[in-house]
Amino acid sequence: MKIGSKLLLTYFILIISLFLITSLSFHFISQRYLMKETEQQLDKEARVMGQLLSRVALSSQMVQEKLGNRKTLVVSKKLLSSKMIIWSEQRKIIYTDLNDISLQQFLKEDRESGRRFVSETVAITSKNGTTKGYVTLITRVDEIKEINRLMRKSQLVSFVISVVIAVCLALFFEKNLTRPIRKLANHMKNYSLQRGSAEILIETKDEMEELADSFNALSRKLKQYDADQKKFFQNASHELKTPLMAIQGNAEGILDGVVKGEDVGHSLQVIIAESQRLKRIVEGITYLARLESGNVEHFVFKEESVEAMILEAVQSVAALADQREIDVVVESKFAVSVIMDGEKMKRALINLLGNAVRYAESRIVVRSFLAEQEVVIEVKDDGVGLVPGEEEKIFQRFYSGDAGGSGIGLAIVKAIIEGHKGSIRAFNEKPKGAVFQVGIPLLLPSKKRGLNPFPFINPPY
Repeated sequence: MKIGSKLLLTYFILIISLFLITSLSFHFISQRYLMKETEQQLDKEARVMGQLLSRVALSSQMVQEKLGNRKTLVVSKKLLSSKMIIWSEQRKIIYTDLNDISLQQFLKEDRESGRRFVSETVAITSKNGTTKGYVTLITRVDEIKEINRLMRKSQLVSFVISVVIAVCLALFFEKNLTRPIRKLANHMKNYSLQRGSAEILIETKDEMEELADSFNALSRKLKQYDADQKKFFQNASHELKTPLMAIQGNAEGILDGVVKGEDVGHSLQVIIAESQRLKRIVEGITYLARLESGNVEHFVFKEESVEAMILEAVQSVAALADQREIDVVVESKFAVSVIMDGEKMKRALINLLGNAVRYAESRIVVRSFLAEQEVVIEVKDDGVGLVPGEEEKIFQRFYSGDAGGSGIGLAIVKAIIEGHKGSIRAFNEKPKGAVFQVGIPLLLPSKKRGLNPFPFINPPY
């Protein structure tokens, strides 16, 4: 069932339920109210008649003369007419304006089930206070029920009018509510990344507009993800093609006899080197995919010394730095231990140092310090620095500069740092050189693993 139909059905059920409840309660309450009001009014009128007849002798002739034209009294706000019986002290009827049938029915009512009359009797007293007769005012219950029926009819008319108004309102709201829903549903059905569908615009100032905005945001993320995936495959195929072509060329040269003698050994060395390079690229892609999967189980957090991790990373690139005659200087004024995955953080720092060695001219400086709620590690080189606008691109997969490698290293660094809920940024140092700044939070979300989220920080030297 559609939302519009559900809305209309809900309106009908609500209105009918309210009508039934109010009708039943109104029927009983109004009838009791009218009965009570009638009894009170009859009593009041009977007392007036008792006072009027207290000064005359109670005979049929005298009563008729006294009453004159006042044979019919109006009670209950002129909606009911009353009838009268004048009784003697011995309960004999002196006067009545009831017809014989109604009089007989009234006199028999006490012996029969069911109430057909409402009556009130008041004594007629003389000047000395003695009772000389009674006056009874009577009205039929049928007349009270008739008033009740008229009131129910008016209530039914009000119900019909309410239903018409409610249906009109329901149709109006249903149209305004379902129109943006249908618009969004059709847009989602026809949405396509390949065709580059435009964003949907819904201005309802309510949850539907928020839903449309959320879908547009999701659409933008999907487009960005799709573009990143395409770029990734393009870059991956390019990076894999280079070593494969070298391997294929040298292997075909040996097979065809083009490469002979000592050149065969050289070609075999090229094949081995390119195979190792190809292996490193594939391993890097696999490792990066595992890091970016969002599975925290790939990280093993425990308390590690930042200083020890930096020294081990520097030691790993020492041979490459010596080969290029580059000095690596560690500037750290304090020892600090934080909860982290030591192996992955060391790999990230090795990648940063390897990148710095590739671009530095003579010197690399590594330093660490505390800044608010994080430990900051900086790697500076004295190379040419970053090209303007390259600060974010260098962390993309397969992006590399003029002297860059496969373009996987810095992407791995970023994935590792983000896995630690940390941050990384790159900028140029004055007068020259590039700076890579890594921030590791002191408080890591490690409670799920049962680890102490508060690191032990050693005092400064």
